[in-house]
Amino acid sequence: GLFRTRNGNGKKARAETLSSHKWGPIQIGSLVFVVTLLLSTTIGFIFQALGFVENPWMMALILSTTSLGVVVPVLKEKGISSGTYGQSLLIAALIADFATMFLITVLVAIVSVGLTLEVLLIAVLFIAFVLMYRFGLFAVHRLPFVGRALDELSSATSQIKVRLAFTIMLIFVALSEQTGTEIILGAFLAGAIISLLKRPEDHDLEEQLNSIGFGFFIPIFFIMVGVDFNLSALTESPQALLLAPLLILAAFVVKFVPSLVFKLAYTWRETFGAGAILSARLSLIIAASAIGQRL
Repeated sequence: GLFRTRNGNGKKARAETLSSHKWGPIQIGSLVFVVTLLLSTTIGFIFQALGFVENPWMMALILSTTSLGVVVPVLKEKGISSGTYGQSLLIAALIADFATMFLITVLVAIVSVGLTLEVLLIAVLFIAFVLMYRFGLFAVHRLPFVGRALDELSSATSQIKVRLAFTIMLIFVALSEQTGTEIILGAFLAGAIISLLKRPEDHDLEEQLNSIGFGFFIPIFFIMVGVDFNLSALTESPQALLLAPLLILAAFVVKFVPSLVFKLAYTWRETFGAGAILSARLSLIIAASAIGQRL
């Protein structure tokens, strides 16, 4: 494939070979996030020097976010989610989502209680994650009657799988509240457990949770963001009016520049496409901003 350049497939084959060996999805996704975080941190300190922000680290993490909920549907619709290019985009978005949530949680703990041993309470969430995941694997694979019972109780009235998913979420949210960590991290870990334990025959569960989330909870979240939005604070402040376009520009710069890493294994078109889709932000950046405002 590397030598068939006359028929126009050599370049594509070379890209596929590179992406599957030296520059695979994990390497590219990790490198993209590292460059994103470094660039966002630099911009955060520039904004601090200009008097726009008080905490450059929080601004860096806010700018580093990517909406996995936007990336996944687009890749599925285009039918490229299973290829190396799609997997590289998914890994980059996943790392950005999880790493920023984790780092925001650590930062909030440090700002709230200082650099004390209480920060280590975040580890309790991950210990609970591992224990619940191992218990779930044992129940699903070693106790076949559990799977049969879940299938039998997943009727229109019982919906035991949906109830179980909500139970797991509430457990991690309550645990986050008790340990003083951010609720979004606990909710994310709960979702990760559900995803890891989900069987092929549980495809309806994802659709049901999507319907509940996008049809009920997320609209309420955005409604409350709109209710709390102070437009006069923006329009009456020349500094805020100047910061808004700078933030929009920075939000694209910190995604498009790191996405040049994709050129190591893909074409320029795919590289710029990666920068565009990784610039997508939805609920996480608003949640992170709300946390920053609360601090």
